[in-house]
Amino acid sequence: MRKTSLFFSGALVMAFAIVSCKKESNGPEDNDNEVITTVEARVTEQGTSNTQVFKWEDIDGIGGNNPVIETIVLDAHKTYDVELALLDKTKSPASDVTEEIAEENEVHRFYFTPSAGLELVVDGFDLDDAGAPLGIQSEWSAGGAGNGAIQILLRHYPNGGKDASDPATSGKSSTDADAVFPVEIR
Repeated sequence: MRKTSLFFSGALVMAFAIVSCKKESNGPEDNDNEVITTVEARVTEQGTSNTQVFKWEDIDGIGGNNPVIETIVLDAHKTYDVELALLDKTKSPASDVTEEIAEENEVHRFYFTPSAGLELVVDGFDLDDAGAPLGIQSEWSAGGAGNGAIQILLRHYPNGGKDASDPATSGKSSTDADAVFPVEIR
């Protein structure tokens, strides 16, 4: 009986030691929306090394000064490779948020919406690790000359579950960045 009692006591001490050494959980992963003050569209005409960078920048955030926005100028009937860069300039030095979005690719997605009447097709998106569109890189095909705008919307899926068919207004996601650039196709 004494051996059994010692065995159970030893087992309880071991179990307590194992549980005590277990890594503490701080609850759900901290996966808040990103702070993005600057969206850069790096536009390269396919077949060339001609790259232009167009910026949308709102350093003081919503409700302060109006954002500073550059007009994206494209040549008619040309195709462009576009790569986005996102920065948080509330920090010094500025933080490159693009890297974080690429690392957390399964909980982020860019949506591109050209204004009605603007002959611009956006496709050829890079994909996340699960094969769904991400959009840090894309291909833009300009049609005939005209003016309009393009909305570049970054959505955050904090609980995952992003599907290729999710609309920009999906209730599973919230907005990390919403930049509207004027566009001129000439």
